[in-house]
Amino acid sequence: MDNSHKILEATIANYDHCADLLRADEVIGVPTETVYGLAGNALNESSVRKIFDVKGRPLIDPLIVHFSNIDSAEAHIAVNQSARKLAAAFWPGPLTMVVPKRATIPDLVTAGLSSVAIRVPQHPVFREILKRLDFPLAAPSANPFGYVSPTQASHVAHTLGNRIEAVLDGGPSNFGLESTIIDLRASEAPAILRHGPITEDQISKTLGIPLSTHIETAADDTSAQTAPGMLTQHYSPSAKVTLLEHGAINSNLADKTSALICNQKPEWYSKQCNVFWLSESGNLNEIAHNLFALIQRLDQQNYKHLWIELTLESGIGQAINDRLRRAAAKIT
Repeated sequence: MDNSHKILEATIANYDHCADLLRADEVIGVPTETVYGLAGNALNESSVRKIFDVKGRPLIDPLIVHFSNIDSAEAHIAVNQSARKLAAAFWPGPLTMVVPKRATIPDLVTAGLSSVAIRVPQHPVFREILKRLDFPLAAPSANPFGYVSPTQASHVAHTLGNRIEAVLDGGPSNFGLESTIIDLRASEAPAILRHGPITEDQISKTLGIPLSTHIETAADDTSAQTAPGMLTQHYSPSAKVTLLEHGAINSNLADKTSALICNQKPEWYSKQCNVFWLSESGNLNEIAHNLFALIQRLDQQNYKHLWIELTLESGIGQAINDRLRRAAAKIT
């Protein structure tokens, strides 16, 4: 079914319409600078449950709550000094903080935990929606649970369009990967829970202290998770994914039903139709920006097997490789 009619231009009239839908406890697709989100009233259990139902998301996987600024968040969370430092440095932007919550945030949002993941988004379209509301928005990625995250309005319409009222089009997501998540429940021992556009070094320098051991994979996949994106298998297309070490690309892997995804255009490329690259120069930010969009496109073209080259393990490359490893993971 073609759900392109669900995609709305970013106009004042459509901002108002989408705000009305959210006040009526509907959920909609919204653009963020990271990936597109499936937004609903974070303070209303009916709306929150609809998010879980539409995505097919397990209740053990908590949601990120989006505020217009840190001041509007303070009625719902306990803010410590570390959170204030990071908010001043990186908000609005692609950094999510896990902090103690107040009773105003429903337990359904947080998988029953006493902490909540919060963020102030940077995307101007999302911010226009938040300006029109007197409640924050829970907004996980706008895709079926476990599938590749959407970075364009068309991705949302393709996978969820028949289950939601509207998708607000804000153009391609700038970063193309989900936000960095930092655990600030113990402000003296911050820890990365998910790599993203804001790097470990940037956070450590801002706080003036080293970060503790990473907690990037859940101890098990059946208990409440501290934050989104920690499950072993995630971000997975329908096609089988096999990872190649950085630089270990082989043209023989790209056959009629398989595609090879490289960091940059290989020197040996000669119009071989099943070889694709994420950046002409191997730029890490370009690779991150294009990754999910290319995987979505190839999956919709019914490739059965994607061979994907890992990237350099530095900066945002850590986030890229984290997503790829989870996309390739198989639960037995």
